[in-house]
Amino acid sequence: MVQRLFILFMVSLPLSLLAQQNAVDYGMTKAQIELLNLDCLHARGYTGKGVTIAHFDDGYDGFDQMKAFNYARQQNLLRGQYDFADNGTIEYAKEGTHGTNTLSIVNGYIPGEYVGVAYDAEILLARTEYTPSETHKEEHNWRRAVSWADSLGADIITSSLQYNNFDPGEGNYTYKDMDGDRSIIARAADEAARRGILVVTIQGNFGTSAWRYVTTPGDADSVLTVGAVGTNGNKAGFSSFGPSADGQIKPDVMAVGFRTIVVDPDGKIRPGNGTSFAAPCMAGLVACLKQAHPQRSNMEIINAVRQSADRYLQPDTTQGYGYGVPDACVADDILSRMDEQFAKSKGTFENDQFSYRLKGKKLRLSSKVDKSNIQNITLFNTVMQPVRSYGKFKKKIKLKKLPKGHYTLHVQLKDGTTVVENLLYR
Repeated sequence: MVQRLFILFMVSLPLSLLAQQNAVDYGMTKAQIELLNLDCLHARGYTGKGVTIAHFDDGYDGFDQMKAFNYARQQNLLRGQYDFADNGTIEYAKEGTHGTNTLSIVNGYIPGEYVGVAYDAEILLARTEYTPSETHKEEHNWRRAVSWADSLGADIITSSLQYNNFDPGEGNYTYKDMDGDRSIIARAADEAARRGILVVTIQGNFGTSAWRYVTTPGDADSVLTVGAVGTNGNKAGFSSFGPSADGQIKPDVMAVGFRTIVVDPDGKIRPGNGTSFAAPCMAGLVACLKQAHPQRSNMEIINAVRQSADRYLQPDTTQGYGYGVPDACVADDILSRMDEQFAKSKGTFENDQFSYRLKGKKLRLSSKVDKSNIQNITLFNTVMQPVRSYGKFKKKIKLKKLPKGHYTLHVQLKDGTTVVENLLYR
């Protein structure tokens, strides 16, 4: 039997919020927003407001004049910008258009024509890429931009840059280097995560090439790596495959990167291809979730996004889907329930099948179903590695020797149903 995911929510929302209707006419971006169910999250009032996204790319030509960014300029959403490639102020002409395209996916706003995924998010612009060359200096630019973004209060970094092959004499990376620890930029991405910034990056565009696999910094273990699908949910052929060299499920999730609707500096609205365009879609989703749940940690948000995805219970490790396509409002509901649970100081939680209590260094479970129907109980850490597993019902799960933090409990029943719960071991 195909497993079904049951995530039971105890969410109490004001009737006025539940009744709120999305009045936005998305125009040409409707399909890429609806695939992630982001229109549902927008209807709940979450559009990235108050969340700062730092964009690392090749340039943002036209940002100062484009109609698509009129709203961003009028609302003073730009909080800072710097050109790390030339060590100065970004010039909005003749430096790069790729960043313009990726920024439009998040902050473009022309109701009835083009609406971005988190159009109210605040903006930091960093030019780290020098398009005419491919050198390790660009990785160092990226690393420097992390410190800069952190100093300006960035909540999220979205980066649509990939590194594996470099100019002659620079030294290339190999697939074995894609282990999350070796490349300059992967280490910088993990440093960003340690500083409390949620990094969203790309899987890479090598699905039809000899390289085939994820590129760095998508191999970093503390980032949300995004592959590309079309609006039908099918993987784009160019989207790279997983896993990373150290066996991580990569990509984590998928978003529209095939015929994604973007805006060019001349104002032309057109379709474009690349995991480069899937990552900012996901960064916008994450920004909306951070607006809705400011108390939740980055790893809790990443796990909620994974859990909301359509392949979460049976993640793909080799075909390039990872956990699949997320559902923004399911992720919101998961986090809403966590908000309620973690507000209960006694740590006693309940659903239709189980009640459980965190007491000291033990998790105590009580089953409301026939215990003989329980096939497996597994406790996962934040990177979905099993840390405790039992082939039958277990009344007490010892947490001793586990670091305090976020864990996910899966209870699999013999009929194929899996009950998923989020725990915070304090």
